[in-house]
Amino acid sequence: MNLRETLINRNLPVHEQLIFCLLLTAVGGFFDAYTFVNCDGIFANAQTGNLIFVGIDLIEGNFPEVLHYSIPIFSFIVGVLVSKFIETKYKELSIFKHIYMLLLTQIIALVVISLKHEFFGVDIRPIVISFICAIQFDGFRKVNNLVFASVFCTGNLRSMSEHLYKYIVLKKKESKTPLYIYSSVIAVFLSGVILGAAMSKYFLHKAIIVPIFIIFINLVFVTVIYNKFVKKRI
Repeated sequence: MNLRETLINRNLPVHEQLIFCLLLTAVGGFFDAYTFVNCDGIFANAQTGNLIFVGIDLIEGNFPEVLHYSIPIFSFIVGVLVSKFIETKYKELSIFKHIYMLLLTQIIALVVISLKHEFFGVDIRPIVISFICAIQFDGFRKVNNLVFASVFCTGNLRSMSEHLYKYIVLKKKESKTPLYIYSSVIAVFLSGVILGAAMSKYFLHKAIIVPIFIIFINLVFVTVIYNKFVKKRI
């Protein structure tokens, strides 16, 4: 498979296209850096990190901080539950409409917190963004027929390492494309983190405009792919 077919493969559903997933991944990396910088060290995606902070603060008896790090964890859980509810309740929706619903939900939620991120003195950014990340993680879990995660990279690193071994040591040529895909996902996630950290440092809360713009680009990409490939087969 050549590079062009890897980036946009007309035989794959739109939510498994590499470009679509790379844009999701850039947003995932951005979110973690954004909340860490702007929300007192909270991770939007890496709930493992939040759980570690909860455990440390429990031992130290720092209960306000336990609550601080617990809130995004519970928000992430709620996000997964909502994603499953949508998946179960609206089974009749086409993949295209389902993707549209998830992306539009993300955009609307981000626009809301870009306009007002505190209610009654409570910063809702980590709550909303963790919720969004859960929906993104649960709703989009495959790229080019490969299992992946757009919101954290431990599994992607393991898969990349496995295919690196197969390609270099075992000389399995079929691992070349997965190796390229996982390497791209990891590189883009890191780029998203760097962009998120830089934008948050200089623009603080206003940096949230960047992921809104990226998700909107993904929405346009979904529409273009649908009109170009899917409609022609209907």
